[in-house]
Amino acid sequence: MSSVSLLPRITLTGLGLVTPFGAGQACFFGALADGKSALREVSELSSDLPLDCAGKPVWAARVPDFGADGAIEAGKRRRMPRLCQMTIVAAREALGLAPGQKPEEAAIKRRYAAERIGVVLGTGLGALESTIEFTKSLIKGGVGAGSPAVFPYTVMNASAGLLAMEFGFCGPNVTVNHRALSVPEALATGAELLLTGRADAVLCGGCDELGPSLYHALWALGALADGFASPDGGRLFPYENKNGGVLPGEGAVICLLERETAAFDAKPLAVLSGWDRSGDYRPRLGWPRAAGPSLTGEGTRHTEEVVSHAARSIEKSLCHAGIAKADISYIVGSGDGSALDGLETQACRSALGFHSERVRISSILGQCGQSFVAPGFRLASALWAIAYNTLPGTTHCATPDPRVSLPGLCLSPTEQSVKHVLFPTFSEGGANLSFVLSRA
Repeated sequence: MSSVSLLPRITLTGLGLVTPFGAGQACFFGALADGKSALREVSELSSDLPLDCAGKPVWAARVPDFGADGAIEAGKRRRMPRLCQMTIVAAREALGLAPGQKPEEAAIKRRYAAERIGVVLGTGLGALESTIEFTKSLIKGGVGAGSPAVFPYTVMNASAGLLAMEFGFCGPNVTVNHRALSVPEALATGAELLLTGRADAVLCGGCDELGPSLYHALWALGALADGFASPDGGRLFPYENKNGGVLPGEGAVICLLERETAAFDAKPLAVLSGWDRSGDYRPRLGWPRAAGPSLTGEGTRHTEEVVSHAARSIEKSLCHAGIAKADISYIVGSGDGSALDGLETQACRSALGFHSERVRISSILGQCGQSFVAPGFRLASALWAIAYNTLPGTTHCATPDPRVSLPGLCLSPTEQSVKHVLFPTFSEGGANLSFVLSRA
């Protein structure tokens, strides 16, 4: 039997996207409906890689032109890193601004005072290319060579700060840097600002960019299949237990959160009805050549404890939402073909019991690549499922491994009524955060 949540309901009333499929919800939702992948050979990255790996084929899900020229004033845009530009373009869509409208025309500013509108953004690495550029100048020329024009963009909170400046938001401004949990933690933090009365509306979400420095780092860490391109032509394989390597992506996802009682003139996309966190001491998981136990092999140490900690975040999010296990319509999974697939599967089985054997689940990472902003794309796909009663498919998964996948795995887009979506996220290093999104 479900319990009753006594907390005010938090609604998502806006969504803005810059994804590897292009800018805007229409591009992303169309790709979900078609099941197509944005992973491609990216020649512009290949030519800029360091000498030890320059000229190699690079497979990734990189964002194409996203309309920054028409969305941001030229003087501001010239000084602004690409990452921050993506964030502002996504924020404009979340705020309902049409092309040509000025930032001050956002409807949210008619509903709330500027000091009551907050910003919480998650990022794994921030504007990394600006940081690399500034650091190179210091190494080559000393302190005096560091450019004061570049330095402000080397800090993690550059995107959150520029977003607030662009729209004139003077409420709480927070940046979350928590690797794979950066975007989910930004949502949770934004919701908690609303629940504690510290803001009336919060723009939250996240952003991360893919440049030659990050790609080179993934290569050096052994996170990429064969160091570079997937031998299967630019694919990763969710829930197949191949563990063949990361194919990275990038982008920006911005949501507008409001308390339901205050957002009376805004049509909600969904309700953020429950969330909770847990942590454990597991070793790093997820990268194919990383040291540490497998969660699917024999003799794994601490497997039961690790799974129970991950499952606890799911159980507590359901309790927070006041719903029963059987009420979950769909799980928006994080499958990417790595060892984390096994953790997610076992955690869902532990938390949901026999309901895990019939609930539908899928992962969109085969379409948009793995990145620190990928949980934001998963969130957007959950909102699409709620809006259109259609579950995304699991692109590039042909033969799911039953050890690391649930029986209800959707391999292609599937029509189904959706009321409550479970959104579990587990990081490589031992932190867990799960949400329940519900139809408004």
